[in-house]
This record gives sequence, C-alpha cells and structure tokens, in this order.
Amino acid sequence: MPVAHYDIGQSFPVQFVWKLPNGDYLRAVFEVDVVGHVEEADKYIVQLRQLIAGRQETAEGEMRPLEAYSREYWRLVGQLTGNKITVAYEVDDGRPLHLRLATLTGEHNFFWRFARFEDPEKWQNAWLPGRKEKEINPPLPNSPEK
Repeated sequence: MPVAHYDIGQSFPVQFVWKLPNGDYLRAVFEVDVVGHVEEADKYIVQLRQLIAGRQETAEGEMRPLEAYSREYWRLVGQLTGNKITVAYEVDDGRPLHLRLATLTGEHNFFWRFARFEDPEKWQNAWLPGRKEKEINPPLPNSPEK
C-alpha cells in the first residue's frame, strides 16, 4: 500500500513529461506544496508553487538548445503555476509523471479542475487553453442553444 512521505505544509519536486507532436519530450519540474491528502485514493492534493527546472529533448534523449524549444508549449507550462492537482503518493519518488499532451493544452482538465470548483464565478466564462467556449460552458439541458 502506498504511503505519503510528506505532510500538509511540506513541499517536494514533481517532474511532468509530455510528448510533443514533433516527437520531442518536454520535461518540467515544479516545486509543489502539499495542501491535503485523499487517503482513500492514496493521493496528495498539491499546489504547483514554482517551475524550478525544465528541458526539451529529442525522441533520442538529446537536449535541444534553448532557441529550439517550442515556445507555444513552454508558455502553457508557465501557466500551470498556482494550480492544484491530485497526484498519487508514488510521485514523491522523483520519477517523472508522463501525461497526455491534452493535460497541458487544456483539452483535459487535469490541471484546471480544482480552480473551477474553488472559484466558479471566476471560471464560469473563462477560456482555457485548447478549449472551445461551448466545451467549457455547455448549454444547459433545456436551453434553446441545445
């Protein structure tokens, strides 16, 4: 059974990895603060405090020079700071967490779901990267837009 090695108020680094459409890998390491536990799911609730490291590499593992980085995707990485997410206790072992690119582009709500519940008024009409307005705020079941 997985065990939490960090308590609320403590922090540790978490490495995320995404495979980009051109075959490159984007690696981003965030310092996260533990803000809660979901013990029945063996998960931390963490807030991404700061991007502390990152790199982009080819499919063969060769590091790209800074000027060859995908600015579009790195801009999205920068927007993740401050978000709250849940991650399995095992993430504290330092190994990278491989995620679908849709989590970075906003097509999947992995990085945005807590914010929507904490401040629904702010997010009601917010545009998230990669999402269309109707996907974010679908029409109500009995509305004429349906």
